[in-house]
Amino acid sequence: MTQPTLRDAAGLGVQKLIEWATQQELDNIPTEVRQQTVMIIGDDLAAMLSAETEPQVMASQAMQISRGPVGEASVIRTDRAKLAPLQAALANALAASWNELDEGYRKAVCHAGLYTLPILLAIAESEKIAISEVLRASTLSYEVTARFARTWKFSALTIHPHALFNAVGAAAAVGFLRRLPAAQMQDAICNASTLGVVGPYNQAIRGSLIRNAWAAAGIFNGLQAIDWAQAGVTSLPATPHDVYHETLHSEAHIDELTKDLGTDWAVSSGYHKINACCQYAHSSIEAMREILDQHPELQGGQGVSQIELQTHRLGMTLTDTQPVTTLGAKFSMPHALAASLVYGHGGAEAFSTQSMQDERVANMRQKVAMRLVEEELPWPYDRPAFITLVTSEGQRYSANCLSARGGPDRPFTDDELWQKIEALSQRPAPGLTQAMQALHSLCTQNSHNSAWSTSWHAVVDQMFQPRPNSAA
Repeated sequence: MTQPTLRDAAGLGVQKLIEWATQQELDNIPTEVRQQTVMIIGDDLAAMLSAETEPQVMASQAMQISRGPVGEASVIRTDRAKLAPLQAALANALAASWNELDEGYRKAVCHAGLYTLPILLAIAESEKIAISEVLRASTLSYEVTARFARTWKFSALTIHPHALFNAVGAAAAVGFLRRLPAAQMQDAICNASTLGVVGPYNQAIRGSLIRNAWAAAGIFNGLQAIDWAQAGVTSLPATPHDVYHETLHSEAHIDELTKDLGTDWAVSSGYHKINACCQYAHSSIEAMREILDQHPELQGGQGVSQIELQTHRLGMTLTDTQPVTTLGAKFSMPHALAASLVYGHGGAEAFSTQSMQDERVANMRQKVAMRLVEEELPWPYDRPAFITLVTSEGQRYSANCLSARGGPDRPFTDDELWQKIEALSQRPAPGLTQAMQALHSLCTQNSHNSAWSTSWHAVVDQMFQPRPNSAA
């Protein structure tokens, strides 16, 4: 009897994952998992708002708005311009990616919320879909997208995940929102796995701003993947394996497609960011902050002759000492270390255009010496940083961080995340935090609670409501 191949197992795993997912209802999703989904939605909406004054985002959104068509989906920015769902989703996806403040996934290189939420929320608002359906579709599309990234991992970062998994996330989001039957969902998602774009990872570390558009670009192909599936233009259950493993030479961990379904929810392994840069640098910034907390006289960098860093394999890809764009700064370990030393934090200011032009930061970037850790550590300690500041007088100050805060092992508190969301949204969308907190509280109730039938459109209305007694 012929033994099943790895490809056969992949096809069967995809089928089982999609069949399981389509059978899940809101009440099958545990309270804490629903609440984590709300946090991801709120975090990504705040990330969109954080970029509304970036020149390239403003120019792109202005073109979208001028060309239309006008619709019922909001561009998430102060004036809440209204477009058709596709156009609004394109505008919002670009903004969400811009400042590196969106949520990510810790067990694989993937930002599932970025790939799923822009089109899902735009359609839900336009069609006044109930928030119960939004929460269900958001959780399940995140699950499928993240499991694809976990199953087919790449030891070398060649194609950026924003390009590789963008269409899969968009197709999954719309498919679950539309409640497509399992067979059509499978066809659509497998179709989408062939429609990723060739977005080189090195474009991020070289500061190429097109990288910020890849999540948006996947929306086109994700929608088409569904349309073609419904028209009978389909792929195979093993097509994702053909793409990621047989063609692109990923590792293949097929059991990750179905392992612990319903108990190990992907949204529970997401991470949130306070530092406005690539997550690979966050442990380094935390170690820097520890040194500065103990020795505040070092902040600013005066008298520091060298920054020595030992870090992980992914962190060693961030080597640019002269970034030319804000994206390049966000993917530069020398900039992250230099700016966090000068400013004392890794917030938006540390990765702004002004920070790139700051002579103190520019000089300090040249004083960073990086090398790989001697031994790789197991997850969640697989992204560590060991830092030593050396002064011109020969003094050495050291600290380390084995795992940055924000992930499932060292999560931010809810209060810390609400503060982040509030800080980014209070001016452009003053009701966002309150609307998300209400939805977070609702997650403790089962689906029979009438509040679950509230439309997502009404929630977006609440987000943009001025606060009582606020200035006109």
